[in-house]
Amino acid sequence: MRACRADVLHLHVFWLWPLARRLRERTGIPIVYTVHSLDRAEYELGQGPPECLTQSDLQESLIASADRIVALTQSESALIAAYVPAACGRVRVVGNGIEDCPGALATASRPPTTGPLTVLYSGRFVERKGVRDLLAAVPLVLERAPNTSFVLAGGHRHCSGDDMARYWLPVGFERYRERVRFTGWLSSQDLARLYGQADVLVVPSWYEPFGMVVLEGMLYGLPIVASSVGGPAEILEHERTGLLHPPRDGIALAAALTRLIEEPGLRQRLRQEAAREVRQTWLYSKVVRRMCSVYAEMCTDASETPTKIGLPGSPRGHFPIMRREPHHVSAAP
Repeated sequence: MRACRADVLHLHVFWLWPLARRLRERTGIPIVYTVHSLDRAEYELGQGPPECLTQSDLQESLIASADRIVALTQSESALIAAYVPAACGRVRVVGNGIEDCPGALATASRPPTTGPLTVLYSGRFVERKGVRDLLAAVPLVLERAPNTSFVLAGGHRHCSGDDMARYWLPVGFERYRERVRFTGWLSSQDLARLYGQADVLVVPSWYEPFGMVVLEGMLYGLPIVASSVGGPAEILEHERTGLLHPPRDGIALAAALTRLIEEPGLRQRLRQEAAREVRQTWLYSKVVRRMCSVYAEMCTDASETPTKIGLPGSPRGHFPIMRREPHHVSAAP
């Protein structure tokens, strides 16, 4: 840490808190912790496994002790304040970013689909993602739009689409089976192709700290139906860049999907506004600057002379910002 003359230690995984705490004790370097998900909320709001609750003590210890905590949304900031009141005053809200690419731009600019539509779900297959709510909505949608197809992309590692279907499809679903396809685990390239082929994106989560899938759908110009929770409710504006519905409500989800399918003008308006909004607000170039302001604040607290902040590649005196490889769509873990 001293050798690389770091100004800030930015933690993204709370399992590293014991090590990070020792580093701070030895070097005095302040810690920023980005909360990508609250384990207690995963258990209480998302019906996650009991391990979430047993792990939450370590995470909340880090939140209580970090010099700055980054929440991805205002709703996550409120949850952090409720769970760890000692963190109040040290929480800053900075969402995730995304990188544009020619394929996404081309898809967002394509003419609207005139034939049968494809509804895409892309995400992890856990209870809090609302997969069962989506499957409950499928028969209701097909009653009104029988040619609609549903693609559920991703899955557990090494599982095929048939494996995922056997686990997730409810009893009595056989008559709708040909309209629903589970892909199983996908590469990033395969998932990107599905975004390019889809007509509607659905995000029916119960608990969603941010929702990268929302940014991905916006980037590809997909009209989005999402639960009015967490990240989706803050990223999307109802009736302008997406349609929001109450969580855990398959009937309301079906109604929103049916409306999009039956109203091509609405689909076109939502997709255009969403594609414009994501490029104006959520590209990495915008988000990195917000994070730099958090770093600058910490260094100002630690020194009377504010530290200059710059983007990657800047000389000493500017923060080196670590960025992942260009990658805007990821298969579900």
